[in-house]
Amino acid sequence: MATMVTLLLALQAQTALARTVDPIRAQQNILHYEFLISVPDTGSTITGFAWVHYRPMAPAGALTLDLDRAMTVRAVHGPGGPLVFHHAGDTLVIDSWGAMADSIRVAIQFTGSPANGLFIQQNARGRRSAFADNWPNRAHYWIPVEDHPSDKASVAWAVEVPAAWRVVANGRFVDSTRLANGRIRFRYHETRRIPAYTYVFGAAEMAVRPLMSPGGVRQSLWTFAEDSAFAVEGPFARVNQIADLFSEYIGPFPYDKLAHVQSSTRFGGMENAGAIFYTEDGYVSRRMGEGVVAHETAHQWFGDAVTERDWHHLWLSEGFATYFATLFHELAGDPDGFRRGIDGMRRRYLDSDVVDKPILDFAESDYMTLLNANNYPKGGLVLHMLRHQVGDHAFQRGVREYYETYRDSTALSQDLRAVMERTSGQDLGWFFTQWLTQPGYPQLRVTVRRPADSEAAAVIEIEQVQPERWGTFRIPVRVDIVNSRSGERAGTTLLLNGRRGDTTLRIPAGADTIEVDPEGALLMTADVRWSEGAGR
Repeated sequence: MATMVTLLLALQAQTALARTVDPIRAQQNILHYEFLISVPDTGSTITGFAWVHYRPMAPAGALTLDLDRAMTVRAVHGPGGPLVFHHAGDTLVIDSWGAMADSIRVAIQFTGSPANGLFIQQNARGRRSAFADNWPNRAHYWIPVEDHPSDKASVAWAVEVPAAWRVVANGRFVDSTRLANGRIRFRYHETRRIPAYTYVFGAAEMAVRPLMSPGGVRQSLWTFAEDSAFAVEGPFARVNQIADLFSEYIGPFPYDKLAHVQSSTRFGGMENAGAIFYTEDGYVSRRMGEGVVAHETAHQWFGDAVTERDWHHLWLSEGFATYFATLFHELAGDPDGFRRGIDGMRRRYLDSDVVDKPILDFAESDYMTLLNANNYPKGGLVLHMLRHQVGDHAFQRGVREYYETYRDSTALSQDLRAVMERTSGQDLGWFFTQWLTQPGYPQLRVTVRRPADSEAAAVIEIEQVQPERWGTFRIPVRVDIVNSRSGERAGTTLLLNGRRGDTTLRIPAGADTIEVDPEGALLMTADVRWSEGAGR
């Protein structure tokens, strides 16, 4: 019988899985941004224009954007001329121009020295550079945007920089133009709708190495000159294989190109759409590895193309990227590497300080705090367990359908559940409820009662002993009894759907080892013991 705690958790989950953003986020629909940014030769004060093309969702609705108070708005123009605007705190409100239309385009002139989000500074090699770094909602520190993942839009860039610099940004490279003042303007255009936290450009003196994968993914490596050889021979040696294997498993690569960029990001890697930024320190120290490349590349599908509609569903981004970075080893023909990766994910979660919280932690308001072991390794392990639950074929079909359905859009956890239920033919409500809305994990006490009569079957007793506040879990527990000398084994699977369960098994002669979950399919721990002389 389910405990009261488990019943309460299940009731709470009915709303938790479907929880989305504040309704105010649905009052407008941004269609497209165009930015013209001038990076100064000295200092950090930028000047810029933003053209915002949007569809008002209410008659004569005002346009509300996020923009840091440190940035100054000089003027705003609409279809009929100057518009009245109000910039207070971190909010820019632009009054309606007085008529309802299918879509409206406004122009915003602004300037300022960004306090965050865009960093104009000396890079790790001592040369001046400019790199954007927006996650989770730091784009508004330097450009006027709706700084939330729920309303995605396409974006075009025109970036003016010193003559010796090169610029990389989201989307397809359009052209570069030498200006009358000797500076250069680079233009890029991303036609797909992407979240604001991935709107970036990077500018510096950089070496560029173009790559084309056998599968047709156009890639390139952007590095400081001193670090080019390391990048090619080290972490990016298999970057073409990574992109091609993910494309084969998930679906076509989402964007026109993928640039891998050495940059000034606070993270080990940042999955900006079509232009991944990696921390410059990893190159200089020569400690950057292939794992971060696989992780950030997986984000191009999950996080960028399919974006969580609400930050609290971050596992749909980070859990997917964590799992696929590990799955790459299996797809590349290295099952042992895959198993090591899964074991490592399990250890990182079990050793973390968030096991007492659920993945869908709506009590957490600090988005940076959501970058934790629940959304990374536990989220990845949820996908691993889902794959075992529905089978390899249904899981891959579900992943492909999920990507195809929500590409260039947003999703919540129940959207993934609905897709997986269609492809597997299973009711997965219990699975998503327990793994996303309950804290913790199953802690098992497994007792094998070896019979005194060698002809009798052993009794296997399994009990969930985790704290009651975590609730109980429904899990298929595989137990194998092994003669370690001969290799002979016998096993059984018990569907545990409560605190306790038991089954029987005839064990091999001389059996001396008990293996619980030998395939590593579950997130759990097990205290295993023999008990002699018992029978049934």
